[in-house]
Amino acid sequence: MRHHVLAAAILSTFSSAYAADDTTLQTVEVRADKPAGSDTSVTVQNDRANNRTLGDMLEQVSGVQSSAFGPNAGAPVIRSLSGSRVQILEDGQSIMGMNAISGDINIPFDPLFARSATVSKSSDSVRYGGNAIGGSVNVDSGILSRKMEDKDHELELVLRKGYNDADAQGLRLNFNNSKNFSTNIQLSFQSIDHYKIPGNSKASVCNTGLFPATGGINSFIADSCQKEARIQQMYNKSSQPYIEQFIRDNPDWADGDFSFYTNNPTSVWQRKTYVNPANPAYVPGTPRTVENRINRDVTPDYHGTLGNSYSNNAHFGVGTTYFFNQGYVGVSLDSKESKYGVPGFSMENKSFGANYDEGLPVGVKIRQDKYALEGKLLSPVAYVDSAELRVSRLNNTSGETIGPTNANEYAFDTTQAELLLAQQRAGALSGVVGVSHRARDVTGSGPQLYLPDVGTTSNALFIRQNLDFDWASFDAGFRHEKVEHEIEASGFKTSRNAANTKLADRKFSLNSYNLGAAFELGKLWGAKLRYGSSERAPDINELYASNRHYSIMTQEEGNQNLKAERARNIELSVLFGLGGFKLTGTAYQMKYDNFLYLGHSGLQTANRLPLKYWKQTDTTVKGFELDASQAFSLGSYGKLNVSAFADLVKNKADNPDRLRTQNDGEYLPNMPTNRYGANLAWEHSGWKARLSSTYYDKQKYLGKSVSNEVPLDAYNMVNFQVSRAIDSPYARVTGLEVFISGSNLLNDDARPNNSPLKYIAPLPGRAFQVGLTMKL
Repeated sequence: MRHHVLAAAILSTFSSAYAADDTTLQTVEVRADKPAGSDTSVTVQNDRANNRTLGDMLEQVSGVQSSAFGPNAGAPVIRSLSGSRVQILEDGQSIMGMNAISGDINIPFDPLFARSATVSKSSDSVRYGGNAIGGSVNVDSGILSRKMEDKDHELELVLRKGYNDADAQGLRLNFNNSKNFSTNIQLSFQSIDHYKIPGNSKASVCNTGLFPATGGINSFIADSCQKEARIQQMYNKSSQPYIEQFIRDNPDWADGDFSFYTNNPTSVWQRKTYVNPANPAYVPGTPRTVENRINRDVTPDYHGTLGNSYSNNAHFGVGTTYFFNQGYVGVSLDSKESKYGVPGFSMENKSFGANYDEGLPVGVKIRQDKYALEGKLLSPVAYVDSAELRVSRLNNTSGETIGPTNANEYAFDTTQAELLLAQQRAGALSGVVGVSHRARDVTGSGPQLYLPDVGTTSNALFIRQNLDFDWASFDAGFRHEKVEHEIEASGFKTSRNAANTKLADRKFSLNSYNLGAAFELGKLWGAKLRYGSSERAPDINELYASNRHYSIMTQEEGNQNLKAERARNIELSVLFGLGGFKLTGTAYQMKYDNFLYLGHSGLQTANRLPLKYWKQTDTTVKGFELDASQAFSLGSYGKLNVSAFADLVKNKADNPDRLRTQNDGEYLPNMPTNRYGANLAWEHSGWKARLSSTYYDKQKYLGKSVSNEVPLDAYNMVNFQVSRAIDSPYARVTGLEVFISGSNLLNDDARPNNSPLKYIAPLPGRAFQVGLTMKL
């Protein structure tokens, strides 16, 4: 019951406040804002102190959750889609690497100085290619100035101290000549030794759900909880009334415990009669055999502390921009490093009966270096309003370790370039034409390889056009893209279970388009309608993976004969505005042809990992999102904003075949659950306060991994943050702010249903962070 208390209180405040406000606005002329476009996009400012990952930063956006692969790795999950279906960008350039393929690899992200992130919840394939078939996230790093800064110099210092949260330090420096040069330098560090949790690291169902009442073993629970689970049939020594005297005198004749007992008071052996004594342990009516249920933890079940949950992050960036009359050109260097543990998880699946205490923890090491050039030129030629060029080189190396030893390491070396030409506006018509090129080389090393070395190139041409009238706007876009995967020479070998015999190159030709409209419906209402058709080429893991992929607890096998995915999306949003009140409701449906998923074969390999193959089936993703907010002016007490949201998504196979239904179910496991959230935000005279409550419901749409997925309890995440801007007595100090924040205030055992580690690694328990920001 306590899960609902704060959410209900905030929603009650929302309802009563709106009712009161409705009576005071009768004489005020208001009208709804005309929708700016047909896409569903949201920009989130990085003003929350307790963002650990990019997924954490965006998890209060309706329709977006974090993958939560432990507390140190969290990617945005948009309407149940993630990985290679959600394009992750920084300053307009893709930073997708191993994080799109292996869930324990975090997206390099600076939680201190990243300015904002823009989420497109609709398919964004026309703009960013097939890897945005499920949407995109574009992070503004703040490294480059795109306009001259207001002051000729500013130094920002950040200090944070955490209780069950990270310690952090950082500085950001800008200096410029107020005319044409501006340089930014960023340096930050975050670290924590371990996270505390409310109870045990393994969920209670790891024991209560391991042996179902219907009999046997729930292999889904055993695999997910990393358990050794077996059932042995043992002879029941209490089932027979007499002890076999001859066998007791001649134990070498026995075939097992059952040989020592009998139902007869006498027995004849070698023509001699033996009197059998009574069995003192005999219990009439008991069965001849009993089950011995073996339940052993392969990995530790921690209490109070989440084992192997340390994290260390470092970031250095520098960017310089030169401004001139017709635009700017900027160059930047950005380097991020991360080292962290994958909690409650082992990459050593030892044989039954082994000494599991000798298992070694899993660690992740990430190093990402990005070199970028960005420029914008206004009116370069006739009929062109502006030209934008972005070029970057991204070197991302991600590796998994078993104890101190490298298990595998993959280097993603990516070169990408994009040119955008915005046409001069002609009446209501405006638009952009673009070309893009991306070349990526993936090379691996180490004993636990599951991917070959592959080179991938992508070339695309796209166009987007907009018609903007007073009462409505219309948009359309088209993209043609060619993707080629080329196998490179390496020592990689596929497993004996592989679907591929000899690895081969693949080429894909993709076409994507979208049509949209946004209308103003009277003074109070608006509507958006969007339709899109998008295609995505299978990525290298879906085509070529083979061998043990421990981070997803699977013997993963790709299939190089897979087809491209195609999604046909339709989305409708209705908007209402009245004074300070805004309401948006969105319903959507995405129908996928050849939806790629990792399907269970029904078998396990010798290392007790489930054997899964990349397969395809038609799938429908549908759901809704509801967002509401009310702004209040409190006069001398400041201003208050009250908001609430709800979302629901279902990802269901269309007409699945018998094997899909039997092994994987209609719904895939680890789907996001429906949520209900509410927020209070208040500002006054340098004070800022925010209180939020998000209720994660118990999952109703469950998948299978041969055995049924077991739902976990609902939970409520309650967070707060309070900050105060202080006037400094020193002239050089232009800004001083202190804050305190708290997360998971109810100390709930929080296990997101979409987390692959939900059964063995909950989110951190109650946590606090205090901090100071100083500007000079």
